[in-house]
Amino acid sequence: MKEQTRKLIGYLNLLGVKIDSDRFDSRIKAQKLTYIIQKIIGKQLYGDFNFYIRGPYSRELARDYFGNKEDFVNGKSDYKPTKEEYGEIERVKPLLETLNQTDLEIVASLLFLERDRGFDENKAEIELNSRKPHLKMEDIWRGTNTIKKLFLTEKLRETIMNSLKSEMEEWDNISNESLGRYGQ
Repeated sequence: MKEQTRKLIGYLNLLGVKIDSDRFDSRIKAQKLTYIIQKIIGKQLYGDFNFYIRGPYSRELARDYFGNKEDFVNGKSDYKPTKEEYGEIERVKPLLETLNQTDLEIVASLLFLERDRGFDENKAEIELNSRKPHLKMEDIWRGTNTIKKLFLTEKLRETIMNSLKSEMEEWDNISNESLGRYGQ
């Protein structure tokens, strides 16, 4: 088994996902989760993703799950994710578990348009709506929000919270000064 296949099955095991290549919905899930996982951990397992009808698709990945069917179905891999990989996957696992197949397709497609095609957020949403007019804009916007949550790291979260705390302290000081001036 190739190293990338061992790694992918290891990552999917962390998410509690088994892939059955006989099932279309399972293959879609494999394609979208693999693409998203690669972006989250910052490691490219499959470099041949292109945009197809249902979003990012890798022929190489398809060959892997068809060629290693039993390993994917049974989660057979001896790969142990690094501490960093484990942390990132565990961090996003609760969010990924809430996504249905359409949500995964939207999130992966928006990520592809933004990260691989260089679209900004608004252009990616418009482009996705153009390519997939059956999708509701509300669902596409929810996909954009999901991406923000997926990539909101602990460090960034801390920076935002500190900034908000500082801003609130400034408002409190202004409020206290105003109260002092007007005899409250």
